[in-house]
Amino acid sequence: MTATLNSSPDLTRVAPPVTASGPVSLILIGCGAVSRLFYQPAIHELIKRNEVRLAAVVDPLENARGTLREKFPLAQGVSDLHQVEAPAGSLAIVASPPRFHSAHCQAAFERGWHVLCEKPMATSASDCAAITRAAEAAGRILAVGLYKRFFPSSEYLRVLCQDGALGRLLSFDLQEGGPFTWPAASPSFFVKSETPGGVLLDIGVHVLDLLLWWLGEPSSFDYADDAMGGLETNAVLKLSYHGGAKGKMHLSRDWATRQRYSFEFERGGVEWTVNQANAITIQLKGLPALQGTLVDSLAVPAYTNPQCFIAQLQNVVAAVRGHADVRVNGHDGERVTRLIENCYAKRRPLAQPWLEPAEAARASQLAQHS
Repeated sequence: MTATLNSSPDLTRVAPPVTASGPVSLILIGCGAVSRLFYQPAIHELIKRNEVRLAAVVDPLENARGTLREKFPLAQGVSDLHQVEAPAGSLAIVASPPRFHSAHCQAAFERGWHVLCEKPMATSASDCAAITRAAEAAGRILAVGLYKRFFPSSEYLRVLCQDGALGRLLSFDLQEGGPFTWPAASPSFFVKSETPGGVLLDIGVHVLDLLLWWLGEPSSFDYADDAMGGLETNAVLKLSYHGGAKGKMHLSRDWATRQRYSFEFERGGVEWTVNQANAITIQLKGLPALQGTLVDSLAVPAYTNPQCFIAQLQNVVAAVRGHADVRVNGHDGERVTRLIENCYAKRRPLAQPWLEPAEAARASQLAQHS
């Protein structure tokens, strides 16, 4: 369901390093699966390029931070970020569970650090806004880890949606997810008191951020899920836009979806497989489909999923040095969180025709307390 950096055949083909007097100090807050599978190889690659140094790993669990310190023996290992020895101007990567993001980001800003906050930026739009205000008050950079915007395929789709090369967008169908296989370090993914949302607040953050980036705000939507008082495993969202486009998104944690995004334009169709960072299929009306790999100006394959994750980190490091703007900022993180909140506020029970009448009645009753 989720690609990891360990599958990349070539992590080195990323943007040239930004010249600076020395590497940027990093503090990695949270040593769970996303740090092990994604940040560890990305940081390792940028250390080799002398762009960053890992000053500290922070996690209350000794085993969790010990695993990462085996990869970075020079990094300080502490249970609390207030124990970290790192100068102002360092970059804190907040990869702790989402309920801690607001406190960890604001504590980082108080230390004079910049922040790259993993998705979701926070568990409420108000917390997202507070994080953004804290960054602005401190004069620090705030970036949000929605790295799929760095996919060449995502950028290609944005151009098609906005520039009309295939005509007006008519409809789309997005299906993503499957049986939950993420190697989570704790059961917090499934405990409502620790994580207020299910699949929509997990996979849905990336999907809805891309939709907002490609199409802007929907004019109306209809949202249904199977939460029944707990956390949703399946979510279905139908959206309409002022330009006339209509679409449907289905996310799942318990059965295999098509793992495909399909778009119908006036003059053709486009299909994209989830996490294929540099591949896309286009079919003009009446002609065979063109399926292949996107290439850059050197006629070599464009960035893969792992290289895009590295490119995101490079972008934030360049912003810290004053050489770039962050590609995904706090306002972007707040916008997608607000849309998710609005979905939850207007949720209705997802149809489950396999339930017996008594079961369906009980499910509907439970759904009122979701």
